[in-house]
Formats: sequence, structure tokens, C-alpha cells
Amino acid sequence: MAKIIADSWVAAESKNVSRAAKFYQKLGLKPTRRMGRHYVEFKVPGGTVLGLYSMGRKRVPKPTGGWGIMLRVKNIETQIAALKRKGIRCGRITSPGGDSKMAWFADPDGNRCVLLQF
Repeated sequence: MAKIIADSWVAAESKNVSRAAKFYQKLGLKPTRRMGRHYVEFKVPGGTVLGLYSMGRKRVPKPTGGWGIMLRVKNIETQIAALKRKGIRCGRITSPGGDSKMAWFADPDGNRCVLLQF
């Protein structure tokens, strides 16, 4: 199947793509593609592409459970402090096991973002 797949990315719905794009730019990401007011993409370090889209008035149910935009960092404490300076609220740091650490926050549309250090 891999031979027939040309590309892959993660996409999250947004009520206001422009507002959400500004949020992700606070994380240091730069838009790499725009399609009108309803879609924007960012290349995330590591090769992942994050797409934000709007369905207009039509709503898509939010995923639940373990879904999230996962962002690996070298120093989680430093990154949380930087996000707080930019007005982004983060949850407390937890350890799912071993030497790993994680903290959660949400974008303006409630999409879960997770900082991971391991």
C-alpha cells in the first residue's frame, strides 16, 4: 500500500482558520500553503504536515480518546514557560513512564496538543 500513497498529513477542523493559524504561528510554525480562508498547512519539524480546515457552518464531531497533535520537544519546562509568555495555558507536566514527560494544551478550537519529552 505504501507505493500508492503519495503524501500524508494530519488535519484538524477549525471554526476560524485565520485565528487558529495565528495560534500555531505562536508555536513557531510558518504557513506553507493556503487555500483561501478555509485551509492552511504548516510543515512541522520531523516531516509532518499539519492542515487546518473549516467546513463553514457544517460541523464535524471532534475525536475523543488518545487523539492529539503530538509535538516532541527537548526541554518541556522551557517550552511550557515560552508558551505561557505567549498567553497559552498548559496543563501540568505528567510522566507516563520511564524518563518521558508530557503536558497538554488546546488550540482555540479545542484540538488537543501534547508536548512530549523523551
